[in-house]
Amino acid sequence: MYFGLQDVLALPLASWIAWLSIFNGTRDSRTCKTIPGDATWPSDTEWSNFNQSIGGRLIRTTPIAQSCHAPHYDGSKCAHVKAQWHSSALHSESSSSMMTPFFANLSCDPFTRPEDPCVLGTYVQYAVNVSRRVHIYKTLDFVRKHNIRFVVRNTGHDYMGKSTGANALAIWTHHLQETRWIEDFVSPAYRGVAVKAQAGVTAEVLYEQADRRGYAVVGGGCPTVGMAGGYIQGGGHSLLGSTYGLAADQTLSFEVITTQGEFLVASPTQNHDLYWALSGGGGGTYGIVWSVTIKAHKDSPVTIAAIEFTSEDVSSDTFWAGINAYHASTPSYTAAGGFAVATYTPAFFRLMGLVLPNLTSPAAAPLVQPLLTRLDELGIKYTSSLATHPGFLNASQDFTSRGDFSVGAWHFGSGRLLPRTLWSDPDAFKRMTRVIRDVIEDGGMTFDVAISPSLDAAGNPDNAVLPAWREAERLFVPMLPWDDYASWPEILKARDKVTWAFGEPLRQLTPDSGAYLNEADTSEPDWKTAFYGRNYARLLAIKDHYDPDQLLYGSTAVGGDRWAEVDAGRLCPV
Repeated sequence: MYFGLQDVLALPLASWIAWLSIFNGTRDSRTCKTIPGDATWPSDTEWSNFNQSIGGRLIRTTPIAQSCHAPHYDGSKCAHVKAQWHSSALHSESSSSMMTPFFANLSCDPFTRPEDPCVLGTYVQYAVNVSRRVHIYKTLDFVRKHNIRFVVRNTGHDYMGKSTGANALAIWTHHLQETRWIEDFVSPAYRGVAVKAQAGVTAEVLYEQADRRGYAVVGGGCPTVGMAGGYIQGGGHSLLGSTYGLAADQTLSFEVITTQGEFLVASPTQNHDLYWALSGGGGGTYGIVWSVTIKAHKDSPVTIAAIEFTSEDVSSDTFWAGINAYHASTPSYTAAGGFAVATYTPAFFRLMGLVLPNLTSPAAAPLVQPLLTRLDELGIKYTSSLATHPGFLNASQDFTSRGDFSVGAWHFGSGRLLPRTLWSDPDAFKRMTRVIRDVIEDGGMTFDVAISPSLDAAGNPDNAVLPAWREAERLFVPMLPWDDYASWPEILKARDKVTWAFGEPLRQLTPDSGAYLNEADTSEPDWKTAFYGRNYARLLAIKDHYDPDQLLYGSTAVGGDRWAEVDAGRLCPV
C-alpha cells in the first residue's frame, strides 16, 4: 500500500514510528529492504545454506577493480583493468560490473586513488549464476524471506542503472545460451521462420546463426547486447529498424518466471497482457524472461554509405549548412528502409554508416548523391564511400568496425525522439537545426540515429512500444565526454548539464514526443510521459498483477517512483 500526505497524517502512533524509520536510517521489516549490518541480514550460515540449495552457484561480489586499491593493490593487474575499462568484454563477463560508470558511484573505481578503499557501494552483494529455472525460484524465495533487494542482470550493458543495486542479490542470466530455430512457426499473427533464444544470448550469436541459414534478425547495432532482456523489452533500435520495425516488434512469445514463482508463456494468445508489456514496456519490470522467440527475415544484400568532413577551411556557418543538408536528407534514407548513425562536434561531421538493407550500390548511390552535391556547392571537402555486402552479418560487422563502441566513455542522456513533423514544416525544421547546433556548440557531442520504425514497417504490432517511436524520424542523444578522473561533484555537474542545458531545449522543441527509455536520462523530469506515454497506466496495472510484491525495481521503470534509495543505498517505499 502506498500513502499520500493525508493518509500519513491520519496514521496511528505505531504506524507513524514505522513510517519515520524510513528516514532515520532504521529498518522496519514491513517497509525498507534489509542491508548488511541489519540484525535481519542473512548470516554467513544462511548464505552458505542458500548456496548449497542452488548447487554452489552463488557468487560473492569482488569488484573487478579491486586490484587498484589497498590492501589488494597489484600494479600490473590494475593496469590491465584500466586499459580494458571501456571495453564491453571486461564487464560482460562479470556478475556485478556495469558498463555505465555513473551507476557505480565511484565505488571501487580503477581511476580513484589506490589508498581509497574498495567498497561494494552500488554493486550487488551477491549474484546467482543461473543455469536452471529452479535457481530463480529459490532466489526469489530467499529475497522474499529476508526482504532483500532483487536485481536481474545479463551483460551489464545498461545506461539506466537497472542491472545493479546497492545491497542486492542478483540473478545473472549471462550463461543461458540455448537457441532453437523453428522453420515453420505458426501463429494467428505470423507464419515463417523464427528463433527461440534464452535470456543470455547476444545479438552477435543470433546474427551468425541466422547468416548460416540465409536469414537476418533484428538486433542491436552493438552486437554484444543481450537480446531477451532490456534491449527487446525496452523497444530496441536496430540497423534493420526502418525496414522491419524495432526489436520489440519482432517478438512472438516469451517464457517468463513471475516473482510469485509461476512459469508462464506470454504471447498474443496466452497471457496477452504480459506479452504486450514485455514487448516494449521496459526491462526488469514485469517478470524474469527465461527466453524469447522472435521473427527471422530472409537475408538480402546490404549497402553501407559513409561520409566525413571537417570545419577546416570553411566558416562555421558553412560547416553547419553541410550538417543541415544531412538533416534534410534523412527522410529519404529512412523511407528507403535505411538506418544511419552520425556523430559530430563543431570540428567534424561523421556519418559513420548509412545502412540500406535490400539495396545494392547502384540503387543506393542516387539516395546519397543529393547530399554530396550540396556539399560540393558549399565548397566543403569530404570523403565518402559506398560498399555492398552480400548479407546482414557482413554489413553489421562492417558497421561495428567503423565506430567507437567503447562503454562508459560518455555522459549518456537526455535523448529525444524527433518526429517527422519537424521536417514537413520549414519553420520547425529551422528551429530543430538551431537547437541541435546550440547543444553541440555548448560542448556536446551526439549519437544521432536516423530511424523510422513506423507501424507499417513493423507490421502493425500490438505492443507497449512508446507511441512516439511510430512518428519518429530521428533519435538525437546529446552527450558529454566521461572524465575517468573527475570527482563526484564534477560528475554530477556534467550530468546536470546534460539534463538541462542539452535536454530542456529538446523537450521544448518536441513537447508531444518522448525518449527511448534504454538510452535516456535517469533525471528526465517527466520520465513517465517521456518513456511510456499513454501506455503508463496500463503498464502499471500489469506490473501490479504479475509483480504484486514489487520485487522488480528500477528508478525509471514502471512503478519506480514508489521507491527511493536512502541511507547506504537502502531501498525504501515512499
